[in-house]
Amino acid sequence: MNRLRLVYGKSKDAIYISQEETVKILNDTFTKAQIPVVKSNSTNMVDIIFAHPLIDGYKSTGEVVEVNLTEEIETRYLVRELNKAIPEGFIIMSAEYVPQNQESINLRVYAAQYVISLDYTEKFIDKSLREKEEIRAYYRKRMEMYLSQTQIPVVKKSYDRMERLDIKPQIEKYSFNIDDSVDVVLSAGPRSNISPEVLMEGFMEYIGEKVPYEVKRTKILFD
Repeated sequence: MNRLRLVYGKSKDAIYISQEETVKILNDTFTKAQIPVVKSNSTNMVDIIFAHPLIDGYKSTGEVVEVNLTEEIETRYLVRELNKAIPEGFIIMSAEYVPQNQESINLRVYAAQYVISLDYTEKFIDKSLREKEEIRAYYRKRMEMYLSQTQIPVVKKSYDRMERLDIKPQIEKYSFNIDDSVDVVLSAGPRSNISPEVLMEGFMEYIGEKVPYEVKRTKILFD
């Protein structure tokens, strides 16, 4: 068998497609593209490993999955044919072969990188250019203050309880972009995991108001 690692993106309506449905879509895409992928004997579906599940509603340009092929296919051809077959909103960005003896990708993940952007649509209504810049500057400053705290206590919900945790140690690093969005690397994977949703719920509590926001995952980090 030939172990193949794919990086793909999700946008438009595809961001609302669950991981379970994504498996079905990838299965159909391999079939349509006539790529000889190994399937499960019990389900006849592609035997696929996701590096780290993506929350529904998040855009992404850095999802990682691994599958096995029964024969080696040239990667440029493979990417081209998969993109011809895959539905709108998905894009296969790259493909590479990796050693079979490597530990499963989902066990090697330690962090994920996101871009978080506040949505100022409602706040910008009937505002001048100067007022818009003041609004953006205000929220950027608040975000900088929030992330620079020595401790960042948030309420994290689990299946049967809620607990207040300090997530500061799980924020690997962050930086601000020219459009005031923030790049943030958060712990992810089997050892430690924090989602942008938890981070932003803490921010909303910190500023005492709700502000719409968008999240895009740009990279999954693994060792």
